[in-house]
Amino acid sequence: MVKTQKSLPLQEVLIKKLKETLPPSVGLAEELADVLGISLDSAYRRIRCETDLSIDEVYKLTKKYAISVDSVFSNLSDTVTFTYTKLTDSPGNFGKYLDRIYAHVKGINSFSEKKIVYAAEEVPLFYSFISEKLTQFKLFYWQRSVLNVPEFQGKKFEFGLVPDSQVKLAMAALKEYKNIPSVEIWTNETIFTALKQVEFFFDSGVFKNKEDAVTIVEEIKKMAQYIEQCAETGRKEISHASETFQLYHSEVVLGTNCVYIHSGQANYAYITFNTINSLTTNNLEFCEETEHWIKNLIRKSTLISGVAEKQRFQFFSQMHKNIDSYLERIK
Repeated sequence: MVKTQKSLPLQEVLIKKLKETLPPSVGLAEELADVLGISLDSAYRRIRCETDLSIDEVYKLTKKYAISVDSVFSNLSDTVTFTYTKLTDSPGNFGKYLDRIYAHVKGINSFSEKKIVYAAEEVPLFYSFISEKLTQFKLFYWQRSVLNVPEFQGKKFEFGLVPDSQVKLAMAALKEYKNIPSVEIWTNETIFTALKQVEFFFDSGVFKNKEDAVTIVEEIKKMAQYIEQCAETGRKEISHASETFQLYHSEVVLGTNCVYIHSGQANYAYITFNTINSLTTNNLEFCEETEHWIKNLIRKSTLISGVAEKQRFQFFSQMHKNIDSYLERIK
């Protein structure tokens, strides 16, 4: 009888998930020895299930590698465990959030087999970091208006206020994302969140200089041009030898940002909450349902990357028109 995951002993299930999570170049025994502070021989005994993992050891492993406990102990219930980074009114926590994003995309990139599917109710997070100026604006906006970080309260936006370490980390995350093949699903409304953030600051007098508001909208326009170029070439970078980008236009209201990731043998689902944060799980059944939802969404959407020149032109013409309208308003 072939053992399924649900019939495997729990420790075997956890070891299997660890193997799926780690890049092929990383030795499981060495990782266990390092994380658990045990000898290499002791690590091998745990891998072979000759020695039981303690509760503390299970906690350390699931926490470090973002493995949901319910995916190990049960897939039969309707309960799903998610991981997330706590985001409160602290620049330190926000730094950890950026570090988590960077670590996740870098980890995905370490696998030869990888793919991201992004159902984007608003512009995918990574494109917010496409230029230093746009990155500074987005990081300032989130910390001032969403997270209420004390250091940003009462301040007007100007370039140079956001810590350079945050800007570099965010832009490094985009660099990693550019090297991961992806499928993105946009609607006609996707671009509006970024524009409305500028409009809100402008109408509230939060820009120290009017010219900075104009600059940010111009940066958003450059971002849209980059996406259009990716859609036309089917590549995130011109240097890529094969297709790394597909863009779909959906007329269905998405209702949320949802990301489905396949890396190595593992799958993950990310659901956005509290504006910018996300809940992450690799629960088998939840990921399967997420994949099913995304496939249905794609079937109802129009592929506008590659040879779909007419549909792509219409989609981006409307997007550029919306951006230019905002630009004229603040000028």
